[in-house]
Amino acid sequence: MALRVNSNIAALNALRHLQHTEQELGKNLERLSSGRKLNHAADGPASLVISEQMKTQISGLGQAIRNSESSISMIQTTEGALNEVSNILINLRQLAVHAANEGTNDEKMLQADQNEVDNLLSTLKNISRNTQFGTRTLLDGSNSATGVVIGNGLEFVLASDEAKSTHSSGYKVDITQVATRSMMVAAHKLSLEDVSPSDPNNAISFVINEGGRTISVDLKNNNDLRDKIELLTASAKRNGTPEARVRTERGIQQLIAYEMQKMADDANMELDIFVYRPADNLGPFLENFDTLNDALTEMSRTPGEINNFITGLDEVIVLRHRQFGSDPGFTVSSTLENYFGENIKSNEAVFSVPGRDVEGTIGGSPGINGGGAAMGRGQFLTGAPGAEGEGVTIKYGETTDDVIYEIFKRSENKVAGLFRREINNETLVGDDVDGFVHVSQNSLVFQIGPNQGQLRRISVESINPEELSKGIENNSNFRSLAEIDVLDAEAAQDTLLLVDQAIDDVSTMRGNLGSFQRNALEANLHSLRVSKENLTASESMLADTDMAQEMSSLVKNQILLASGTAMLAQANQVPQSVLQLLNSNG
Repeated sequence: MALRVNSNIAALNALRHLQHTEQELGKNLERLSSGRKLNHAADGPASLVISEQMKTQISGLGQAIRNSESSISMIQTTEGALNEVSNILINLRQLAVHAANEGTNDEKMLQADQNEVDNLLSTLKNISRNTQFGTRTLLDGSNSATGVVIGNGLEFVLASDEAKSTHSSGYKVDITQVATRSMMVAAHKLSLEDVSPSDPNNAISFVINEGGRTISVDLKNNNDLRDKIELLTASAKRNGTPEARVRTERGIQQLIAYEMQKMADDANMELDIFVYRPADNLGPFLENFDTLNDALTEMSRTPGEINNFITGLDEVIVLRHRQFGSDPGFTVSSTLENYFGENIKSNEAVFSVPGRDVEGTIGGSPGINGGGAAMGRGQFLTGAPGAEGEGVTIKYGETTDDVIYEIFKRSENKVAGLFRREINNETLVGDDVDGFVHVSQNSLVFQIGPNQGQLRRISVESINPEELSKGIENNSNFRSLAEIDVLDAEAAQDTLLLVDQAIDDVSTMRGNLGSFQRNALEANLHSLRVSKENLTASESMLADTDMAQEMSSLVKNQILLASGTAMLAQANQVPQSVLQLLNSNG
């Protein structure tokens, strides 16, 4: 073995191992004292990046949990106040029912009821103004999406929680197709020969079905109607003049239409039945339609200008649905062949010509990234999901279907033209109707997640009596719940109408709040807690010290430190053998 004095390789080797052991022992002590496996970036660069991302997410989840908990508290506060509002409305209804019992009430009793009504309305106002969460007022209408419209025939309906506030000019509204109602027009007038009730073969009947309800107008079995028609026909026969015949046939149609309407109302059908008479202008014929309802059917398919005025044609019975849009409809049949169209057999049910939903755009051109796309339902137009006007609903109240009917020539079963009327000096067929809707989005916004954009909104409407039950038609001309009184029987009945609407509206608000709390907040809160638990476990596996494993490593390194120190001492003694070698030479 070579002996060297300048370089002690064994000592250097022992020192290197001892230094490494000391370094590892220091890490053991740091990890055991801190409980963290990742104390420095060098401890695990990749793991540190992942760990920091997880810690950020865990912190965000914790705050989102606290946000959700406070949001639930706010919703519960709001719903609790609405519960009291419901109780007040129930008391108002009870007072209205009592006041409507006109036979037992005197003026003093009615005045006492009115005094209580006034007190309850005052309480409603106080709840609206003073219900707060912190310093935020909840039920004064300041936490909802509101809007106004500018344009003839346009009416703002609502803006959902998804609707966005508009810029200063608002969303442009273009109406390209007005809403129409389903209808059916008779092919010709009823003649004396058609309706002779004394002749069993001519005792015609009609069957109408709408919304699952059916009525039958039978001249043979309806004694009252039959007697009236017989009186008219007898008078016409005695007179014998063409003018008397025309007047009689006109009266018969009015009687039959009136009876149809009466029976339809008794059956709660959504139908208007009347006799239509064209105006006095004679215009160009439409020659493209040959059957009774082809013209209206074509109108339901193709919007556009109808430049035809027509007059001088027969009066006919018209059946029209009261609801707008493509969904409502009805069927009608008659024992009189061809009464509702060519080749229509006796007792054959004929479907009404369908109505149309309003069509148009809200916010822009629908071809540009769906900018102004909107969906129509009846007279209501709503911005499509993802479109510029998303969640905004407006109503276009004007229509043409009450002034457009198929008109047929007197001498043959051909369409003579379509009659068009102008309302407010504006043609309503096919014209674009420009307007603007301005939306102010003040809905309550809740950050229910740890990341950007994880928001939920909910609108809370005003429960101020001046805002409840607005726009409800009533005989007393009450414009809102704030104006109700119970000082007479009619006012009490109208009060019932408005209070019932207010109860429905408040119940809907409570239902929406409850659904939001349960499905948007509480379910999300549970998910957040599970996510935080799982993410914390994952981050702990990356960054926390395994104490048992670290203690084993500490003991190992302590032993290595002791042995390394001893071996370094031994290695340092190796050069001493050179002195022995030198002494032996002396």
